[in-house]
Amino acid sequence: MNDISGTQRLALVSNSKRLNELSARTIVSAIRDRRLTATSVMEACLERIAAREPQVKAWSFLDADLARERARLADEWQAAGFPLGPLHGLPVGVKDVFDTSDMPSEYGSGSLRGRRPTEDADAVSVLHRAGALIIGKTTTSEFGMYHPSPTHNPLDLLRSPGVSSAGSAAAVVDHMVPLALGTQHTASTTLPASFCGAFAFKPSLGFTSMRGSNVLVPRMAHVGLMARSADDLALFAGAFDRRLAEVEALRHPPRLGLVRGPGWHMASPDARQTLDRLVAGLPATVVAVDLPCEFDMALEVVLGLLNAHLAHRFGALPDETFRSFCPPLQEGIVAGRALSAARYLELETMADRLTALAAELFHDHDALITLSAPGEATRLEEGPGSGAMSMPWSLCGLPTVSLPLLRGMNGMPIGVQLVGRQGADRNLLRVAAWLTDATTLNDMSSHEQT
Repeated sequence: MNDISGTQRLALVSNSKRLNELSARTIVSAIRDRRLTATSVMEACLERIAAREPQVKAWSFLDADLARERARLADEWQAAGFPLGPLHGLPVGVKDVFDTSDMPSEYGSGSLRGRRPTEDADAVSVLHRAGALIIGKTTTSEFGMYHPSPTHNPLDLLRSPGVSSAGSAAAVVDHMVPLALGTQHTASTTLPASFCGAFAFKPSLGFTSMRGSNVLVPRMAHVGLMARSADDLALFAGAFDRRLAEVEALRHPPRLGLVRGPGWHMASPDARQTLDRLVAGLPATVVAVDLPCEFDMALEVVLGLLNAHLAHRFGALPDETFRSFCPPLQEGIVAGRALSAARYLELETMADRLTALAAELFHDHDALITLSAPGEATRLEEGPGSGAMSMPWSLCGLPTVSLPLLRGMNGMPIGVQLVGRQGADRNLLRVAAWLTDATTLNDMSSHEQT
């Protein structure tokens, strides 16, 4: 297949955007219509990575030759008239906590250096079947722990990109790839999305198989999707569940409940104020929701269960291996060893109770709205920030979306988090699209008045 002409490319790439800056849906549509080739898009992404990776450090493994070969094969597949998947020809990054049979899968740990699985993780297989071109592994902290990864925030290299899915968030925001796969047990997708300014979707528990990935706590093991728009999140999610690929507009404004839950005391004044202003300007009724008092224990339950599972998984390893782990992992193992069986069962019972209480929050609300993070991205020396804003929802297995709709006092993004009913992922994506559009219209109206 011949590449598109320069005139055609200029017609497609409006507003001076390069190919790697186009939305995922635009790229997929243009490749399908033969207005773009997978090869031309891949070259644009690799050029961006070459220019920015020394500063951003979003990738733990990248094979440019393999990426080019995959793009060439994708173009040949299309030219031969074979059916195209929903992500055909689209460059995608995968967090290095998913097994990939053709790339190292080290989970960010020196203890697994050089590990090469023989099979792909189930989520990776889904992407291959959808026609996505996995070009490399994005960085992660060691086994997804609350510890800095090598990645820098692409919007400010002196600030943190968040926790373990930081490489995926940074790669998407910096236009290295249009989509990237992450995970979340506590805040690993939501927090980096907020810090870096990505759109992120953490689906309901059980949305897709997590086999072949770094599962720390089964009841909190979620996939995470990163993109640059709510529409691209829907496209990405549609690769796993085709019912989510096209999200029609809401006929009426959603019923939203404003939550100031566990961790709210950590929220910065500018984060609180900008969220309040956004809510006040929405063309919808937003009602404050008081969480049941049991939610005061949510963070303790999350960390207790995590520590118990860390001790179970890593506690019997040799001392030399233990000493090589990052401090948060060592501390979690030690804390988990000290937990009694009775206390573990108490934590599981409390988690079940919180999950049941969370389901009752949606009788009068289509979604809950809150902050994705306590504020702007922390500075690198301050650590990767707190995930308290998303921990309760991860514990309860609820779907969440993070939208970069707020700005802090330093001009850095702050995410708005939407929380949906368990299993109501499609409706949550519809609410996310509505909120994005409503906020954009409100901003345009404000500029016109000034």
